[in-house]
Amino acid sequence: MASPPCVRYLVTTMTDRPSILVVEDDEDCRTVLADLLEMSGYSVVSCGEAHRAVELAKETAPALVLVDFMMPDADGGWLVRSLRAQGGALAAVPVVLTTGSIAGREIAESLGVRSLEKPFDMNRLLDLVRSLAPAPHAS
Repeated sequence: MASPPCVRYLVTTMTDRPSILVVEDDEDCRTVLADLLEMSGYSVVSCGEAHRAVELAKETAPALVLVDFMMPDADGGWLVRSLRAQGGALAAVPVVLTTGSIAGREIAESLGVRSLEKPFDMNRLLDLVRSLAPAPHAS
């Protein structure tokens, strides 16, 4: 059974918007996160698969990666390790691991990345994003 396309790009004429890669297998959650971040001034690329996310990160050089810990093809820890293995700018990109599990928080801590417990407060999420990614320019 073919899966639906997992990638969403925000097409914009504003090239100076910081880009955030959202990696979340739940389509509704992914859409809400992307919409919230876009309304907050960020450019968003979103994907529902960890393996595809590594390729998207190489293509888009995000300022921040927001990744779900539990996904069908690999966990968020695998994605963080894969980004770090790329070296260069991708190895240094800030990552926030979203999780509803103690194991996810422990993995985030062991990898030196931030975690955000699900379900999360959207204001808290935006505060964390703003603290890790460059601020969008005012229009």
